Amino acid sequence: MYLRYILFFLLSFTLSSSIAQIAGTYIYSAGVDAGTRTLSFKGSNFSDKSTGHMSGKYGEGSYSLKNNRLYLNYHALKDKDSSIYKIDISNNPSNFTRIYIQAFEEKNPVNGAGVTMRDKNFDVLFSVTTVVNGIADLTIRKHADIHYITIDFIGLNSVTIPFDKLKNKSSNVFVDFKPQLTMLETKRTDVYKVLNLFPEKLILSDLNGTELVFKRAE
Repeated sequence: MYLRYILFFLLSFTLSSSIAQIAGTYIYSAGVDAGTRTLSFKGSNFSDKSTGHMSGKYGEGSYSLKNNRLYLNYHALKDKDSSIYKIDISNNPSNFTRIYIQAFEEKNPVNGAGVTMRDKNFDVLFSVTTVVNGIADLTIRKHADIHYITIDFIGLNSVTIPFDKLKNKSSNVFVDFKPQLTMLETKRTDVYKVLNLFPEKLILSDLNGTELVFKRAE
């Protein structure tokens, strides 16, 4: 029994030491013109920032280390500089929801914008796209699981609307998209193999076997 406690302590200590060793900021660059990727670790959380010529990417969440694997659990983030929307609502006497959506960017209609129904965990239930003149017209009869509606287009900040604002009503929604200078990472988990962890660098391998050498920031 005493030996079992000693083994448990040693295993716990090793795991805690591994997590502590990955604290700090590490920077990866594939070349002078390729931009950079910066991973920062603090406690059990991380942030991931990539820079490029046209735009950047940003994500954050929690991480864990298990069996020489680094798990990056990206959280769902809201746009910091969100696009604008306006809702005109009238009561609907029926047991269904009607939503008329028109999307613009600088007064120009946006065709092909995604209009997505999401559950309480922000997972996709179903989606449609805007067509001619940036219009999508929906009639929703079964909406027990819908908690959010998102409206988005590549390169533009998305809009998130709580479904309770529209439920059992007839609504006109007008969206004014704003350019997305920094793309947000989607909610997901990425797994990397930890090849080496030195005081001055962190070496990872992705699922494709590509080796990524991150140098510790000064």
